[in-house]
Amino acid sequence: MPERPSVLLVLPQLPHDPASGAARSMRTICEVLVAGGFNVRALAVTATERAHNENTAAHLASLGIQPEIGKREKGNRPELTFVHRGISYRLLDTAGTTFAGWQKLYNRQFDRMFDEELEQFGPDIVFTLGGAPADVKRRQRARRRGIKVVFGLRNMGYLAPGALDETDAVLAASRFLADRYRDAIGVECTALPSPIEMQDVVAPERQAIFVTMINPTVDKGLMVFARIAEEVSRRRPTVAFLVIESRGTGGQLGGAALAGGFDLRRHENIIVSPPTPEPKDIYAGTRLLVVPSVAGDAAPRVIAEALLNGIPPIVSDRGGLPEAANGGGFVVAIPADVTPSTRIPVSPEIAAPWVDLILRLTEDNAAYTAASRRALDAAGIYRSGPLAERYVSFFMKIAHL
Repeated sequence: MPERPSVLLVLPQLPHDPASGAARSMRTICEVLVAGGFNVRALAVTATERAHNENTAAHLASLGIQPEIGKREKGNRPELTFVHRGISYRLLDTAGTTFAGWQKLYNRQFDRMFDEELEQFGPDIVFTLGGAPADVKRRQRARRRGIKVVFGLRNMGYLAPGALDETDAVLAASRFLADRYRDAIGVECTALPSPIEMQDVVAPERQAIFVTMINPTVDKGLMVFARIAEEVSRRRPTVAFLVIESRGTGGQLGGAALAGGFDLRRHENIIVSPPTPEPKDIYAGTRLLVVPSVAGDAAPRVIAEALLNGIPPIVSDRGGLPEAANGGGFVVAIPADVTPSTRIPVSPEIAAPWVDLILRLTEDNAAYTAASRRALDAAGIYRSGPLAERYVSFFMKIAHL
């Protein structure tokens, strides 16, 4: 077997951030590389996308992780170190600062830690993301040392010319995303489905109860979902909805409904829950996953997670959602004039195809069983084996450019 390269994962947030599919996907890719014989370390911070509401220590403990907390030196924040699934982690405790704001306070210390990792660990590859000036400068320093830089492209946030210049390769989460970047700014990307760690997402036992939406933000289709929930709840109050907060909250859902002239609080069948440490806890009770995104999402990880549980996803026709569903779900068109700028719930007519599907798949068990079987078949692209081999081959190729 050829010698496997060493990889340093560098993230400007907690790699185990429950609110970030990008962070979790890149962490899982590195776990795949460890299983393939790579030596992997991770340098990151404790900031999450819900920084002011996330207890990082409690979250890590829920995953069975008990970090060693280093002594705090004068003028510096403490560091957390631990090994999890073969990856050695070194985290800067950013003291509850936001995902977007920690660099203003602690970037100098993080830069020192980064340079120490380059010197002491000496990785062949830095695997990273981020578009802040400090992120770009770190990529520049790595490349000056002859270290290859692989950028994990998960969204549309880097479409400006030159944003991805300091990279040797770009790894995109979907073919849709890769095509978008090639056509818009001429950047060539390698598209690979995000690998999913089965033990994190597949519920050992399921009760197919809830119609679930994860992260009720405007981009993710809040104004579509609010109307769906109203119409279904009014017609069939026995259909149970589960709304998982992330960046979006139950308060935002309630506010969206009020903007449309109705009050979802009157429906006892709608349950709002905070994020859970392990996605499988969400899917244990989910019957259908609703993903009515109105933005050009690349390939939401939640779609793959649902498929692996045999849960049919109902998704919009935007971005990479149909690609992610891989024929294992239902694709519903949303009119082009419904955008992230839409600030009131859509009309009942726009929600009607969603409502009809939800009612059919909650009331017709034969139709649901067939849809669940298709979902499991479609999930094959996210399982290990051939997909893991493709990731190993990609990183081996980059290391030897």
